[in-house]
Amino acid sequence: MTMSPLRETTGIPLAHRGWDDWLTRLDNAPHQVPDRPWVAARNLPAEAESPKIARDVTKTTLTEWSLGQFYDDASIVVSELVTNAVRHGLRCGAGVEEALRLVLIRYRCHLVCMVTDPADRAPAMREPDYVTETGRGLHIIDAISRAWGWTPLLGGGKAVWAAFSIT
Repeated sequence: MTMSPLRETTGIPLAHRGWDDWLTRLDNAPHQVPDRPWVAARNLPAEAESPKIARDVTKTTLTEWSLGQFYDDASIVVSELVTNAVRHGLRCGAGVEEALRLVLIRYRCHLVCMVTDPADRAPAMREPDYVTETGRGLHIIDAISRAWGWTPLLGGGKAVWAAFSIT
């Protein structure tokens, strides 16, 4: 495998904000270590257009990684993760530019789609609201992905992720 050239979505190390410092260890000459994961990351604006931007980045990245066949499921998951981050993860950091980050990680046997936001509150499945059609995002992620979860980030905020088997 060859590593695609670095561009805007794969610029590692990431901005020095603290909440994404844990990703910098993935940047030590990835093309020289064949078992090292591939990482694509993109800051997202705190706005309603972010899910579409995330889907576009996901499509481009998965195509470059020869994983285009996973785009349909990954795009739904990424869209839900970003939508949740915009709706629930920005309340404490509203107005902060580039407060959201999409991160895609390709391991040998797994694809991980992750979205970070500045809120510390854990995501929780809730009963869907059948009138307003909300509350289904984590249920959809749970149904489509192999596994999902979240982790707090250094310096505050969290990363919510979903994983797919790719072998």
